[in-house]
Amino acid sequence: MRLILASSSKTRKTLLHRICGNSFEILPPEVDETPLSLEDPKNLSERLSLEKALKISELNRDAVVIGSDQVAFCDGKILKKSNNLNDAFEQISYQVGKQTTFFTGLALARHGGKEVQSSTVTSQVFYRDSHFISEKLVRNYLNKEKPLNCAGSTKFESLGICFLKRVETEDPSALMGLPLIKLCSFLKKWNIQPFA
Repeated sequence: MRLILASSSKTRKTLLHRICGNSFEILPPEVDETPLSLEDPKNLSERLSLEKALKISELNRDAVVIGSDQVAFCDGKILKKSNNLNDAFEQISYQVGKQTTFFTGLALARHGGKEVQSSTVTSQVFYRDSHFISEKLVRNYLNKEKPLNCAGSTKFESLGICFLKRVETEDPSALMGLPLIKLCSFLKKWNIQPFA
């Protein structure tokens, strides 16, 4: 059975490699990530994950397709993925001293989308306050990481971790963009061994 990651994310590729080695393909889907009217962030992350998996599954009926998407939500506001470093600076600054919820959707599809599994892992992230996170620290981070197209402009897999006071999550890998604990459960349901 072919395994396909429906993503262009290098971090998701690295995470999937942990449990599947090189036994998967990568096919990035073209999906409009605009939220629907009044759509909540949890539903948005799960819907986009499912759309990504289904889009690739329709063209690869013999494969199991993995789709994932992450949405950051802080103070009643969805933090869209930054298009430039100024937007990223504003997003990081907005989260200083606050709690941000990250919703990481996961969807698996096979047989052209006739069979699917989907879920969302919720992570609570508590950012340090302004005594720790200075403008200089944020600018240094932005210059080194260039965190564009990443939820909340925070790369948890690298230097973004320095902004955090603490994290509450059932799956640490979800915070980096692909919930491996949930993924292993989904694969097992379909009798697929991740590291076989």
